[in-house]
Formats: sequence, C-alpha cells, structure tokens
Amino acid sequence: MTNQTIRSLLDYLSNEARNSVHATFGLMALGPDLAADPNWQSCLDASKSSADRLLGSIDDIRELFSAEAPPADLAEEFDVTLCLGETIEVLNLASGDHASRLILQPPTTPVVGRQDRRAVEQTLTRVLGAVSKLSPRGEARVAVAALPTAGLTSAGSTSTGLASSSGVRFEIVPPSSNIALRVADWLNANPEEVHFKDADDVLFGVATLVAGKRIRALGGTAEFQCDARSPMGLTISLPWRTDASDHSGAEPSEHDHSALNILVAEDADESFALTRILLQRESVWRARDGHQAIDLVKKRRFDVVFMDVHMPGMDGYKAIRSIRDWETQTGNARTPIVVLSSDDLDTQTRGAAQAGCSGFLRKPLDNRDLLDLLERLKDVRTLSA
Repeated sequence: MTNQTIRSLLDYLSNEARNSVHATFGLMALGPDLAADPNWQSCLDASKSSADRLLGSIDDIRELFSAEAPPADLAEEFDVTLCLGETIEVLNLASGDHASRLILQPPTTPVVGRQDRRAVEQTLTRVLGAVSKLSPRGEARVAVAALPTAGLTSAGSTSTGLASSSGVRFEIVPPSSNIALRVADWLNANPEEVHFKDADDVLFGVATLVAGKRIRALGGTAEFQCDARSPMGLTISLPWRTDASDHSGAEPSEHDHSALNILVAEDADESFALTRILLQRESVWRARDGHQAIDLVKKRRFDVVFMDVHMPGMDGYKAIRSIRDWETQTGNARTPIVVLSSDDLDTQTRGAAQAGCSGFLRKPLDNRDLLDLLERLKDVRTLSA
C-alpha cells in the first residue's frame, strides 16, 4: 500500500470523523433542559477537547504521509517574542495542573523578523505542548534570541533585531534532560523508522514529527543541547525569510510600522470603497465572502477583522463562529472581530454575542467611532509590545 493510498484513506476517515463529531456536538448543544446545567456543560467541554485532539492527530498523521512540504503562507514581519509569549500563555491555560508550566525568559530586546508566522506558531505549539505534557511536574524554561549574521559583532546590532540577525533561535529546557532528548529525536526522525512505546508517545510523538517536518520546510534545524556550560535542553533555529511577497488576495496600503493590519470582509464594492477611504492610513486586506475571510485569517495575523453580516455563501456570523472554532482547535490567539451591520441594535447585540465577536459598528460607519476604535487597538498593541 503506497503512502498516497494511505493518505487517501486518512482523508476519508478524517472527513467522516469530522462530520460525526460536529453532528454529535450540534445535537448535544440543542438540549434546552440541559443547557443550564453546569455539569452538562463541563462534560460537553471535556468531550469537545478530546474530539479536537483526535481530529488534530488525524490531520498530523495525514501530513506525515504526505510527500509534499506543508503549504507555506506569505512571510510577514512580526515580533517573535510576543508570538512566543502568546503561544505559551494559551498552552499553560489549556494544560492546567496536569503538565509542566512553561516559563518564558524574554530577551533584553525584542526579536523581530520575517517568516511564515502561522507555521512558526503551529511548530511552537506542537513542540512546547509535547514538552509540557511529557513532564507532568516542574517548569520548562523557554528562551528566544536572534541569530547573529555571520561576521557581525554585537556592537553592530539594532533595537529591532531584523537588520542585525539572520534568524531566530528558541532554547527549551524541560525539567528532565531525557524529555529534551526524546523530543529532539522525534524532531529529526524519519517517520518510517520511529517506534512508539506507549499511548503518550503516539499522541505527542506524531505532533512532534510534524513539527520537525515544518522546521525543515522553513529551512531550520532542531538539536539536542548538551553543552556542559548550560542546562541540557533542545534548540530550534529558523532563518528569516527574505522574499518580498505582498498581501495575497488583498489590497494593502503601503507598509507603515505604526499601521494596523486590518481585514475587511465586505461583498459590496461601494461599501468597501467607503470603508477603505476611512482606513486609508492602515494596511487593509479584503475578503468578498465569509469563506475567503476564514482563509485569510488562517494565513496571517490581523490586528482586527471588520466583518459584514450579510454576504453570499456564508454570512458574517457563521464566519466568526468558524474562526473562533479554528482558534480554539489550533491554540491561536483570538483575533478582535468587529461586526459591521445596518441591522437594528438588538439584532446586532444578540448576533454578536452568539457568534463570539468583539464588538460591532453600525452602517454607515461613523468616522469618529471608527477612529476611536482604531486608537484603542493601537494602544493595546503598544502595551503588548
């Protein structure tokens, strides 16, 4: 049986599993008499978490059997330290008291570079999740540093880290050096030669094998660190991307480091043109329907998404729910999503709350309300930097 045949079978099983899981939880959530029962909700949440792990494992196995490298998103410049901190925060919240706590040791200056942010986040999530769960007690320390450009001395560095470095290095020190060696071996292993010893090995080993495949696709390396001068752990090194690809499927403004990255999901050309004028100082992307909005959110990070409600194919509320589900399943930080609608206030409030959006603005847009929102978003970004 060829890898392609196995992958086709896994595609079929994955689709069947997803359909069954979604249908089951959809029916479970319809029980009006049980909805207010906290025990029922707790059971439902725990079951969803288990189902997400199962579906995630199926996707990882499919990727392992694929001869192709995972699809690369467009590179973008981003703060790697902030990205790492958000990933660690999500993993610590999700694991609770049943895993080692991940402790970030931030660098003295921000590490900023150009890479496929989504691929970096997914790789870190898999590796750090394995390190945390395989060590049920203690603390796993995580550090990040810029890789110096060959021949460049420390005196030639800059505050951004982008001009003075060739890439980024993550150093992970688990409570036990055995865990570091185990994860490093998985990151560099050939999937056809791996032998799993127990259930935990299968769950975390497969995810780590996929992370190793993605590291190599990004041009990076993973190594077990056994230098006598430092604690035993593992290091992941990634180079910066130098391609100058622009915003796919979008209409961005010229790059400005102070500008917000904004996605506007709007099918009507006239409404988008007006919104684009109001956002002329920001970097703006456009989605013409809910499906395209979901795809763009999965490809890159936005500071905010403005979501029209009434669009063909998939309305805004369904798109928001799909984005929130994806963020939960993948451990991605929640993107602020603001509904744009001319519906009455009660309808907007009810729909926004049910979908999981961050707020709403009435159409036609009031320039003062919009500017006030943008300023608050910029303040939040400055505080987080």
